[in-house]
Amino acid sequence: MRERVLAIVNLIAQYVLGAEDIPISEQELMAELLSVGFEADEINDAFSWMESIALQPQTEAGLVAPLMNLPTYRVFSDQEQQKITTAARGFLVKVRTMGLLSDEAQEEIIDRALRSAGAPLNEQEIKLITILTLLSRSSNLWLREIDCFLDNDWSRIYH
Repeated sequence: MRERVLAIVNLIAQYVLGAEDIPISEQELMAELLSVGFEADEINDAFSWMESIALQPQTEAGLVAPLMNLPTYRVFSDQEQQKITTAARGFLVKVRTMGLLSDEAQEEIIDRALRSAGAPLNEQEIKLITILTLLSRSSNLWLREIDCFLDNDWSRIYH
């Protein structure tokens, strides 16, 4: 259930960030989330979690005290950009941002890609390396994500 609550928080953030000047009410968001298959309890938990984050005390620097590790952003070197296509790098950034890859797993995937011979690796090839890396780390934990990668079905990760 925790994963679904985090998925709801992510969707809410996307709605809010994409809203521009159009105000979105909590009821409209709730109706939209219910229509895509989330439960009312999960949605309420997500709103409660977001509220607790907003009400946290500020640190000296004026930033909210960290509740969890913030994601890191990686800059690809020239060699990595030559060896991994733009679409493949985009895939890695996407799955890392979604929290499906740790920094260590991402680095392992990039290392494996750099060691491969031949033309730059495309998205499908990076997906396969990602799957192999995830399987080598823990085979049963990632089966649903692997299916989603291969089918390009990102909506199933949120449900």
